[in-house]
Amino acid sequence: MMYGLLIFVALLGLWMLYRNTGKQQLESHYVQEEPSSAPLTPEQIKLIQDSWAQVTPIKATAAELFYARLFELDPTVKTLFKGKLDFQGDKLMTTLTVVVDSLDDLSSVVPMLHAMGKRHIIYNVKAEHYDTVGAAFLWVLEQGLGELFTTETKEAWTIAYGVIASVMLEAYSESDRD
Repeated sequence: MMYGLLIFVALLGLWMLYRNTGKQQLESHYVQEEPSSAPLTPEQIKLIQDSWAQVTPIKATAAELFYARLFELDPTVKTLFKGKLDFQGDKLMTTLTVVVDSLDDLSSVVPMLHAMGKRHIIYNVKAEHYDTVGAAFLWVLEQGLGELFTTETKEAWTIAYGVIASVMLEAYSESDRD
């Protein structure tokens, strides 16, 4: 159910990690052995939660914008979505809300994110798709938040997405070992 949201969040983080490391190819160094117990400062958590509170009233529109931007950036990913996009968008927004609400204790959502990463492999999502999702997600936040999408807010979201993507990408490493 949360497939669309998690793929969106995971791809955003990976994209930001990728972008911030000099556009290197996706490698295993994006996957952390253990997520940091405090990857975000309390101030960054507040920025994310406050900005997300501005997005949730327009969540259907935000999801619509996300998918439009995602398919614009990479039309090939459209084939990965089998259901109605409004349903996918609702799942995406619900999942993001769960993650945002859990930022003070990310370890509580690690099992969910890890399981989603495994499901994404089954859905034929490739690790490199996380780039595109990240770009689309940040773009939607920038469009929806306008001036509230400050450099600090963008950095906080980038870190959060990176952690989420790292957890989800662990499934790719595990599937290589299987």
